[in-house]
Amino acid sequence: MKISLILTIIMVMVQTASSTDTRLLAEMNVATEPGKELIASMISGNITVTVGENNNVNAKFYGNDEAENKLVFSAVSTETGVKVECLKKGTDNLKKLNLKVEITVPLNYSAKLFTSGGNLSITGLTGNVEGNTSGGNIVANNINGKVEAYTSGGNVVIENNTGDLSISTAGGNISVNSFNGNVDASTMGGHISLTGSNGKIEASTAGGNINVDYTGSNKGMDLSTMGGNITANLPSDFKADAEIGTMAGKVTCDFAEIENKNKITNHVKTKFNSGGEEFKCTTSAGNIVILKK
Repeated sequence: MKISLILTIIMVMVQTASSTDTRLLAEMNVATEPGKELIASMISGNITVTVGENNNVNAKFYGNDEAENKLVFSAVSTETGVKVECLKKGTDNLKKLNLKVEITVPLNYSAKLFTSGGNLSITGLTGNVEGNTSGGNIVANNINGKVEAYTSGGNVVIENNTGDLSISTAGGNISVNSFNGNVDASTMGGHISLTGSNGKIEASTAGGNINVDYTGSNKGMDLSTMGGNITANLPSDFKADAEIGTMAGKVTCDFAEIENKNKITNHVKTKFNSGGEEFKCTTSAGNIVILKK
């Protein structure tokens, strides 16, 4: 009886492992031209996009038994580029789906990515990128073009981007390092960290801190948080018409003398280096620190 029970347990474990293991389910290769656009849409799962070695779009779909049995994969040429899709075959519910797709594109290529429940990763493209996910993180590295990133429940990390950034998350942190261009970043429940140059900055969070390390001339900056601290590290020759305010904290500013004694709130309008574009920095319940480099 004991031997029979052990064998039964082993068989169940093997069947469970085989049903959850991720393996290559399909690979598709579509000829294309530089300067066009990838559209990738997944019912669930992660999407990874990198640069390939030729003028093709190559898509590799990985998944488990449920993905193989209940989903259909496609990669087809369109007038604007290539469309990669993963759709349900029928009406069956997806219970233990394990799925991801790895895509390579030409260097000069744009991308629009959509997934209902996974992470997005994009690296090395010269072109515009748009990423949407309902429940995952977004990572974009070394993009030469505009990046739009939207997630309902994850973090956004962007490294070495040249081009405007528009970033929004309902429940995560935003980290941007080495940007060159305008930045519009907002989160409902996380921190924002921005390091870069030569752009207008708008950053807002309902429940976190904001840290900005900026290089270059002031093109406009608006930083606001409902429940955290703000730190801005700025060039010593930064010119601005500044408005700085906190409801329940202290203000420290290298560009102007600010009196914090015996004040419940602190709201100041001043000029940095004789004035310039707007610099607005406000928090309801935290401290503000503005430093000269």
